[in-house]
Parts: sequence; C-alpha cells; structure tokens
Amino acid sequence: MVVHVLHWWITGESVGRFVLSDSMKLLELGEITPGAILFALALVTTAVFGRFMCGWVCHVGALQDLAAWGLRRAGLRPHMFRARLLGYAPFALASYMFLWPTFGRVVLGPALGPIWPEAAAAVAGPPFPGLSLSLTTTSFWEGLPSLAVAIPFLLVCGGLVVLFLGARGLCRYACPYGGLLLPAEHLAVARVTVDAAKCDQCGLCTAACTAGVRVHDEVRLHGAVFDRNCIKSLDCVSACPHGALSMSLGRPAFASASPVRYDLTWPEELMCLAVGIGAFLTLRGLYDRVPLLMAAPVAIIAAYVGWKALRVLRDRDVVFARVQLRRAGRLTRAGGVFMLLTVLAAGLLVHSAAVRLLVLRAGRLDERVTVSFQDALSQTGVPQQDRASAEAGARLYRLAGPWWRGGIGLGLTPEVSTRGAWLSLVVGNPRGAIEELHELHQAGRASDQNIADLALLLARGGDRAAAERVLRDALVRRPTFAHSREQLAGLMIEDGRAVEAVGMFEARVAERPTDALARVGLARVLFVTGSPERALAEVAEAARRAPREPVVSRDYALALHASGRLDEAVAELKRGAEARPAAKQMLLTLAREMLRRAGREGELDQAGHP
Repeated sequence: MVVHVLHWWITGESVGRFVLSDSMKLLELGEITPGAILFALALVTTAVFGRFMCGWVCHVGALQDLAAWGLRRAGLRPHMFRARLLGYAPFALASYMFLWPTFGRVVLGPALGPIWPEAAAAVAGPPFPGLSLSLTTTSFWEGLPSLAVAIPFLLVCGGLVVLFLGARGLCRYACPYGGLLLPAEHLAVARVTVDAAKCDQCGLCTAACTAGVRVHDEVRLHGAVFDRNCIKSLDCVSACPHGALSMSLGRPAFASASPVRYDLTWPEELMCLAVGIGAFLTLRGLYDRVPLLMAAPVAIIAAYVGWKALRVLRDRDVVFARVQLRRAGRLTRAGGVFMLLTVLAAGLLVHSAAVRLLVLRAGRLDERVTVSFQDALSQTGVPQQDRASAEAGARLYRLAGPWWRGGIGLGLTPEVSTRGAWLSLVVGNPRGAIEELHELHQAGRASDQNIADLALLLARGGDRAAAERVLRDALVRRPTFAHSREQLAGLMIEDGRAVEAVGMFEARVAERPTDALARVGLARVLFVTGSPERALAEVAEAARRAPREPVVSRDYALALHASGRLDEAVAELKRGAEARPAAKQMLLTLAREMLRRAGREGELDQAGHP
C-alpha cells in the first residue's frame, strides 16, 4: 500500500485503488476498476476455499483482531452478541450497494414505467453505458474520506464494535462485502476438519478463534467447522495441542448447520431492528461527514446499547464486558453511568434526526425553485412562487445549520450551506450567499464549484481583490481545483494580466504533468491570447495523458473543430465515447451538432450516431 501511494505521489498516475467500494462503478457506470477485479476474485476464491480474504487480507479485520487483543490485555473479554435480524444487515447493505442499481434499471424501472413514469425514471437512472476498463487513475484520493472521518471510523470499527458486539463484530453485522462473501462461503469445500481420535474437546481452539466460532462444538457435531463466520485464519489449528485440526476438503457449508443460541427474544429482535434502521438513516451522511460504512456499525452499536439498557431496566442481574451494571435488582454505579450515557446518546441521535428532517423538508422546497442561475444572479424574471419557496427553504436550511449561525446543528453541512447560498441568491440576498460560501471556505470544506461561485459573487459585487484572494487561498490548499484556477485566470485576463494567467497554468503543469485539466485550462487561455497552435498542442497532450476524461475529449475536439479539422474532431469524440461509455451521450451529441453545422447530416446512422 505504501509503495502504491508513493508511486502515485511521484508520477501523478498509478494503478487505480484496490478499494472494494469502487466495485459499485461496475454496475452503475460499467467501469472495470482494480477494486472490482479484486472483489470478483474474492467471491470466486471464497466459493472454493472459504473466507480467506477476511482472515488474511482485510485490514479492518486485522484492526478488530488488534482491538480484541488490547481489550483482553486490559482484562476485558466482550461477549459475542448474537442477534437474528441484525445479522442480515451485511446482505441488506450489499444489496443496496451492488444489486440495487441493476435491479432498478432492469426490473423495477420498466415495471413502474407504465403507471408512474417519474418514479420509473428516478429508479432506473441512466441507461447502462456498457463495459470499459478503468485500471489507472490520477485522482487517487477522490471519494475517500478525510482524516477527520477516517480516524473516528477506525476507532469505531477497531474498538467500539469489538467492545460492544464481540470479536469481528463488524464482519458479522456491518460489512457489506461480507454480505456477498457469506453466501459464497456456503459453497466452499475447503474447511477446518478434525481427527476425532486426537481431539479431547479441551476448547482451546474456540478460545483462539478471533471470529467467535465455537470450534470445539462444530467439530464434535459435524467433524468440521461449518459456521459461516469462519474466516479461515487457522488460529484454531495452531492452538490445538494435539494436532487434531487441519485444513482439508469437505462438504459445502450448506450441507450442515449447527443450532444457534441467540441473545434476544423476538420482541427484542424487532426493537433492535427498528433502532438500527432509524439510527442508520439518521447517521448516514450526517453533516456530510458520516459515510455508509461508518453509519452501519454505529447503528448496530446503537441497537445493542438500546437492548442492553432495556435489560438493565428489566432484569435483576446484568453484566457488560465483565462490568456489573445491575446486581440483585439494584443499579450499580457503573450501571448508572451506563444509563446516563445511553440517555445522552439517545438525545443526540434524536437531535441528529431533527436536523436531517429539516434538511429533507428544505430540500423539497428547494426542488420547487426552477429559476436559472443567470436570472437569479441578475434578479430578472424570478417568479413569485420560486421566490416564496426559496424563502421558506432558506429559513429551514438556516435552522438546520450550525448553532453559531443561529441553527440547531452541531456542525457545518456543506450541502446545506451550498443550497442555502443558492436560495439566498434567488431571494435577492447575494451577501447572504457570500457569507454561506465564505464560511465553508474558512472551514476548509468548500468544493471547487463553491470557491468558483464565491469568487464570482465577490467579483460581481465589486470586490475583485477579495475574489482573487479567495481563489489563490483555495488553490494553495487544493491545487487540483480546476474551476477555481480557471476563474482566477479569467480575472487576470479581464485585468489585462494574460501573461500571468499563462504562467499560473504553466507552473501547475510543470509541477504535475499528469494534471490534464490544468493543460486544458492552459490551452483555453492560449486560445484567448492568440496562440492557437500551442493551445492545440497542449490540449492534444492532455487527451493523450487522460484518454478517458470526457471534458478533455470534448475540449480537444472543440479545438480541432476550431482549427478546421472536423473529421479529426468527430473521431476524437467517438474515441472518447468508446473510452468512457458513461459520457457517450454528451460526446456524441456534440459530434452530431458539428456534422449538422457542416451540412453533413447524411453521415449520421439511423440511431443518430456519427
């Protein structure tokens, strides 16, 4: 992993990330990424050899094992939480991430089409563009969490999950990849088996298992381990003092099943399911900080805490991680602290749900505003109904905003600030829009488009110096911001500093030659300043370095077209469409328009393709 990151850092381009969540691009955009290839290999090997990947490759699994070891060293051996319904959470998450896009496009969308066209379009999404390889990247960190998210995520997954749910609790209750690996595990023929003549049922194998499998019971009942949670770490084999256990071939897991003893009654199961779903829907995306893979384990922990609190109120004796919470019907001091923290956590969860509901309601009002950006900017032609919806939506967004700005939120939400800025602009309050975007910028959470919009509003308000300061500051923090760099170049050109604008782009290209968007920006400035041949060379180099980037293909084709090379422009658009099927419609539409303007409509096929 270190070598991989260093290679990208030095060269600016490397093999794409081996991140399993990137597999979602395969079903949504048709892009075959290294992550998708790794996941496919994991599924195939698991179907034969079992869950070796979980035991030997997964870094989050290793983190849980480390946390379990640390807790044991501290004298804590958390109880393995065993629930029925929550155990289906990994498959539910996997279905949402990997099965839902295809189901919506192929089954549900067409079924809803005749009776509810709007819902059908939303569910089905864009048509599947076809398969394409996407094995390299220049945007290595795009879509990955920041340190402010990653560190709490690792603490939750590596500490709290094990403390509350037991060894490998994340694997059992919140790993979406495990949701697909578990069915594959049922087909596996490689498993831990026992030589019954050597086994004395000492239980050391069970004690050594980091996945919480009752190995000695499994081998006693079946002669082999069939528990689907077995991750093939082989710790049990190493721990056996008589050499009774070994890895060998046997019948698939679906051929045998051991009875499981669950901790929850059915009413408790339903209560935990309700709490888990509610917590997940509340936490996912909260303040634009909590990703799905963090919301899921926290939601399961919330369900567990709710169940344990119920037991504290009801049972005479309750223990948590060897700590007595209730003894002989009386609440202990530790139990009182536990209940107090539970109440505080529940209150925080309810508060977060209120923030999410405010954002949801504001979003419904936001959707009713259909005025264009230019009309909102100039305040001409803004319908009264749009203005009324914008005023109501802006009020709700402000209420969902951070407490230091008069809202009830505990932090900034970039989406709320961005949409609030837009609605402020619609109602004729550009100063309010500037304040919203500027706070995002100061907090370091503004997007490239946020910065470009902020600079535009400042410049239109007459403060061009402030606009330039904002753009320069943003580019120091995030050199990859292409819109901000082009906005700054525009200000320079308007002020008669075209040479400085060219130099800014040249400096970025020299620093990071693989930044294709910077080369495209340089080409645009060169066209404006009267250097078309050099501009064409720069955008051609950008297309060579980023053959799958639609914006680059589009600009290269436009440059070729401006130079009178129509056939080459159309060929470039067709090549870009083949390389990135997700952008096929946009690129081929431009090619058709070029041919029509040249009076060459006859070169279009029956489908309208060049």
